[in-house]
Amino acid sequence: MKKLMLSLALSGLMLTGFAQEKKDLKSDTKEMTAPLHKHSKDRKHDGLKNKNPEELAKIKTDRMDQKLKFTDQQRKEVYAFHLKQAQDHKKIAAERKLYREKMRKQRAADHEKMMGLLTPEQQKTLKDSYAENHRTHREHWKKDRQMRKGDFKKGEGEKVVDAEAKTT
Repeated sequence: MKKLMLSLALSGLMLTGFAQEKKDLKSDTKEMTAPLHKHSKDRKHDGLKNKNPEELAKIKTDRMDQKLKFTDQQRKEVYAFHLKQAQDHKKIAAERKLYREKMRKQRAADHEKMMGLLTPEQQKTLKDSYAENHRTHREHWKKDRQMRKGDFKKGEGEKVVDAEAKTT
């Protein structure tokens, strides 16, 4: 009887120990599976988006100084480095924006020129082709997104695509 009571007590202790360990594991896995996508609302650098280069350089230098404890000379040099870096990045971003706008206008002009070369029947066929490509792209995007999220279950993706294809 003593052995039975002792074994029951030990098994009870072991079960409570395992239950506590599982609880800790669950909290760890939640932290690990938290979404790390680039559009999260609590990004640290969102506040730096609309700052001028001088403010960016000061903020970056201050952050580094807190961790690295710069001398006065190092602080001046690091600030100068960050200022030049921020000015260069701002210039590149402006050039990139102008280039994107130029390409957008060029594509629109090319499209108009192409449509001018085609008969109305050919134009309709081309527009239908564009619509089909857009629909296909959207379907693939949805599948990829489902797979990245882990929501994709075997066979479900095909059902969604088939249902959408039938409605359009």
